[in-house]
Amino acid sequence: MERKNTYKKFSEHKARLKKELKDLKVIYTDLDGTLLNDSGCLIKDVSGQYFYDSIHLFKKISEKNWDVVLVSGRNKLQMKYNAMLVGVKNYIPELGCEIVYDMGKEVHVTFDTGGYDYQITRGGKDLVRIIKILKDAFPGKIDSHLDWSMERSYNALFFGEIDVELANKILCQNGYEKVVLVDNGFSKLMKLDIDVKNLRIYNLVPKGVDKSSAIKLDKKLRKFNAVNCIALGDSLEDLKMAKEVHAFFMMKDALDSDAKIEEILKNYNNVILYQNLLDYSYELSELN
Repeated sequence: MERKNTYKKFSEHKARLKKELKDLKVIYTDLDGTLLNDSGCLIKDVSGQYFYDSIHLFKKISEKNWDVVLVSGRNKLQMKYNAMLVGVKNYIPELGCEIVYDMGKEVHVTFDTGGYDYQITRGGKDLVRIIKILKDAFPGKIDSHLDWSMERSYNALFFGEIDVELANKILCQNGYEKVVLVDNGFSKLMKLDIDVKNLRIYNLVPKGVDKSSAIKLDKKLRKFNAVNCIALGDSLEDLKMAKEVHAFFMMKDALDSDAKIEEILKNYNNVILYQNLLDYSYELSELN
């Protein structure tokens, strides 16, 4: 018997999805490990071989008049150049803290900043203290530098491999209950002198903010329904987008790098599993 509320294979649901997504308007896609490889490269696969299928997809997407929205933990400036590189105009930076339209002509903050008074970015005193708190709690397992978060608006960047639940308890104990450290997936973006097996990206964000909350606001602003939207990702943080879209496409290697994901997938009934990036490029084009 097929298990209820778990992931599905695209090949088994292609005809249904093609029919259900006839009014598709927007594709929300994570960057590293999804649209890009886990080293942040668009034109090479995970093994370092040149790979152009994902680039060819943009022509098909443009012909369908579908909007591609980049969604990432990166800051606005980084994402502006990312958007220029792939020829799109709308993006969601800092793990959902903001929505940027038309390359920055219009920007919406996605949460109420009235009660958010921490100095986290641009060398803020709270970030200095939080870095020390986390380094003391997890010696040799986590790192951050002030310059990594200098151009950010609300979000700070960390790399490492730690118990995130414990880290957030420690932050609360030290008076930082309005922020949360979230795991944004496996990364090869940095080479750091810390003792970790699988380097992961962590973002320190305002509590309650994530990629799904940004999508929810985007849908409201542009009058989209879930059936107009799909999302792509490769981490637990990305998986939160599934509740705001008709279908969420998860990269299979995410399951290999994070054993918790498969269990959590049971809570969703709209997740499609991709075997690899080759399948992702080919099968998404089949929605045309």
